[in-house]
Amino acid sequence: MADSFELRVATPSNLFYRGEVEQVIVNTPVGHEGFMAHHMWTCKLLDAGKLWIKEKGSQEDEWKIASAAGGFIDIKDDIVIYTDVVEWDKGPDKRKARIIRTK
Repeated sequence: MADSFELRVATPSNLFYRGEVEQVIVNTPVGHEGFMAHHMWTCKLLDAGKLWIKEKGSQEDEWKIASAAGGFIDIKDDIVIYTDVVEWDKGPDKRKARIIRTK
């Protein structure tokens, strides 16, 4: 069994992100929820808030952070997040996605 899955984040005008990830955390109407490989198939509404993306092969405490305007998440063998607006939280040089180390 693979411990990662393909994540896509799409807006009406483009594919914002596509990559192999180990976990994604989103903001739902009932709070933050995290999803990993082999999660039960589901579809959930999203509130505006942060997307925390842990890419495959990244350090244990390393996350890419983006802000999204709500939408929904479709979870099957892969995960697709549909939102109207999403952008990377900018890192120190303002050109790259902000990467947070949680430890």
